[in-house]
Amino acid sequence: MKILVYGAGVLGSFLAHVLHRGKNNVTLLARGNRLSELQEKGLNIRHYLQFQTTIDDLPVIEKLVVDDVYDLCFVVMQRQQIDEVLPEIASCTGSRDFVLVGTNLTAIETRAFIDQNSPVKKNLAFGFQTSGGRCEPGRVISIHTGSGSMVLGSLSPDEALYSRITKAFENTRYRLIFMENMDAWLKCHAAFILPIAFACYYADGDLRRVSRNSKMLNLMIDAIDDAYQIVKAAGYPIIPPGNDVLLRKNRPRYYWLLKIMAATPIGRLAASDHAMSARAEMCRLYTDFCQLKTKADINTPAWDEMAKFMDKC
Repeated sequence: MKILVYGAGVLGSFLAHVLHRGKNNVTLLARGNRLSELQEKGLNIRHYLQFQTTIDDLPVIEKLVVDDVYDLCFVVMQRQQIDEVLPEIASCTGSRDFVLVGTNLTAIETRAFIDQNSPVKKNLAFGFQTSGGRCEPGRVISIHTGSGSMVLGSLSPDEALYSRITKAFENTRYRLIFMENMDAWLKCHAAFILPIAFACYYADGDLRRVSRNSKMLNLMIDAIDDAYQIVKAAGYPIIPPGNDVLLRKNRPRYYWLLKIMAATPIGRLAASDHAMSARAEMCRLYTDFCQLKTKADINTPAWDEMAKFMDKC
């Protein structure tokens, strides 16, 4: 398949690598210094947990032209950047299948913008790739388990689109997890990750400080619980079902998982590196989640306490 990966940061780079190794014709869209790096050195990824480095030679472009034809386009960008490229995506007439990869609390509005501004019908899904890492000069450090995975789904089931997405990964071991209610899943994901981002800002990016602070670890868990209650009170289901119950029932397990994450380099790669380098995205997600909180209109003391660390929002 002819595939475009729009965005060559940590997540987009790994996704492009997977699709390229899966025998697809993959093009990367990048800009600025990243464009020059890819043109000169190729797609260099250090797979942190796998103790492996890969280098792929992929075609790189700087702009999506209106009549460019791709079988499938993955747009992998920070949340606040997605809005900036929506007019470009909407105006595209040559490509019609798009997957927007990343946490998006306003997926319904995003879908509506594309529908209202596109001259041709677009098939659209939202996804979240379960990987992390950081960019370094000339390469990406990627942290992912196994061969990687993505949770994804359309706002209304689109089996034809799902079939085409599945085909793109048929020669890989990458795992696709299709969700029936992706909008709710994205909101629940934000409910879990935002308190972790708050903790990163509290510790100025050094999560080892959090690992030694039992009060902060417990406050994180309480804030996640508050956030789940916000999602429910705003009228959305918890996805996966029962995650809020598991958090309360297995609190000691969550405590130790968060403590271990915070104490090891995994915490830096999976959480704090992104939180510190993508503060604008975290602020956007926080602002969108605050709209849910206003709608929910419930008491959330732990969330409110931790949200104080989002001082720049």
